Amino acid sequence: MPIDVVEIFQFAGIGFVLGLLSWAMKKFSFNENINELVMLAGYVYMLIFITQLVSVLLNNLKDIFML
Repeated sequence: MPIDVVEIFQFAGIGFVLGLLSWAMKKFSFNENINELVMLAGYVYMLIFITQLVSVLLNNLKDIFML
């Protein structure tokens, strides 16, 4: 039974893109407040990705071991 994580990887992709955008903004000395907000949004998306991935893995382990 395959694990469907396509929707979850969208959160990881958005978090990665926001991290790159934040890094570029810091490199070119863009507005600090906007840079921090973009970085915070990236952290939130990565946190959502991690929690959903753990949830999917725990549900699949429950099915495998019939807990």
